Amino acid sequence: MRILLFSFVVICNWTLLSAQQANTLLTGTVLNDSIGEVILEINKRYINNTVEEYSAALNATQNFGIACRIEIPQLVTLRYGDQQCQLFLEPNDSLHVKFDSRTFPEKISFGQRGKDNNSLWQNYQKQFPKDPVIFNYRQYRKGIHYYKIHEDLDKIMQQTPPTEFVYLLKTERQKKESMYLLFKEDPDKKLTEEFKTFLQTEFDYDQWLKLLIYGDVYQGRHRLDTSFLSFLDTALVLNDLSLGNEHYRDFITAFVHYRCRYKANTYESIYTQLYHYSKNYLTGRTKYFTMAQFLATALRKDNPTAILPIYEDFIKENPYYELDKVVLDPFQKANQFAAGTTAPDFALKNAQDEVVQLSKLKGKVIYLDFWASWCRPCMQKIEALQALKTQFTDKEVVFLHVSLDRSPQTWKKTLEEKQFSGQHLFFDPSRSNITDDYEVLSVPKFFLITKKGNFAFTPSSFDSKELELALLKLLQN
Repeated sequence: MRILLFSFVVICNWTLLSAQQANTLLTGTVLNDSIGEVILEINKRYINNTVEEYSAALNATQNFGIACRIEIPQLVTLRYGDQQCQLFLEPNDSLHVKFDSRTFPEKISFGQRGKDNNSLWQNYQKQFPKDPVIFNYRQYRKGIHYYKIHEDLDKIMQQTPPTEFVYLLKTERQKKESMYLLFKEDPDKKLTEEFKTFLQTEFDYDQWLKLLIYGDVYQGRHRLDTSFLSFLDTALVLNDLSLGNEHYRDFITAFVHYRCRYKANTYESIYTQLYHYSKNYLTGRTKYFTMAQFLATALRKDNPTAILPIYEDFIKENPYYELDKVVLDPFQKANQFAAGTTAPDFALKNAQDEVVQLSKLKGKVIYLDFWASWCRPCMQKIEALQALKTQFTDKEVVFLHVSLDRSPQTWKKTLEEKQFSGQHLFFDPSRSNITDDYEVLSVPKFFLITKKGNFAFTPSSFDSKELELALLKLLQN
């Protein structure tokens, strides 16, 4: 969502606030401006599955104004050209920023109600910086949950014994709290209660999340028993005002994953277990936020029909209506490709320059695969399929492989070298909308289509035996 705003004139803006149902005002002055525009980005995926973006032009006096809506105290991103900084905003807030284009974001001054909140937050970020480069983070999977860990912290966790690691976290927290207390004790500083809650959440849940990662991911490496994570029995203090803090959200979801993994129920799918644990043991808006996250993931990963009972339960019981959108979007997408719905028709050329049209293949079961020669998992899956294809040589099954290679020359060269069997088609974005119709955002991705041209339930992961059974079942219908 992108909202274009006018150059700021202080006297007129409160009428705009009412019109947009905005409750927060960000104003600013840019010295030595060379771009003429600032952008405010508010990540609300955790609330309503959106990212709001406000663009404001600078007026003749190099001032700007943005009226926006903040539901929960949180960090937002202010962009100026290629540079950016984080700001803290809360409902009914007002903040003025002033900076020189040549020294942004290193030097910023603040005014209005949110002045001291943001002065402290900027100091905090400088003393305890967070690396924004996603490629410097590693992912570790435990069950179906992925922990994201910065590579430097990963090395520390691997090399540091438990007692020493706990001491390191305690020392780090003491430094953070000392900085906070020093600032707080200044009689000229006035921090809002919402910001104090946000900062306390930052201290608590950053430390607890690191302890949980250490105790869960590196349990075997350091020979830890369950007593290391006994703090989980008492640490969790739910506060809906903390939902705007990323550490809080990450800890809550990781906590529920951990609990369910060690209290597995073989009668329910893992997603249903996560949903019900959240429903039974959490409270308030945090409870419904967590239920929504697990339900949305289930709709993307599992059979929509199997998830329908908890989807209906959530829609019926959730009192925070903005959270409905978190699950409505994946529900609609899941059902767009749900078993029984019509597969979008398409016509693409094969390697022999012949047109192959999906609708003309009715009466046959279709395995539809999107791939590219630069995608190693794609190549491995097509190679693994070769043996399976021989079992369906004389049966009514067509294997369609749609290449997303950047050039037909590369595609044809790969086919010649690998001698892949099946029907191979090339996607030309100027002639086909197939990637939009099938929502192919990444490869590999595959679908199964029935003899009637409808989507069939497709296994969530590629497994040759599971795929073989699915194809045989479709042939019988």
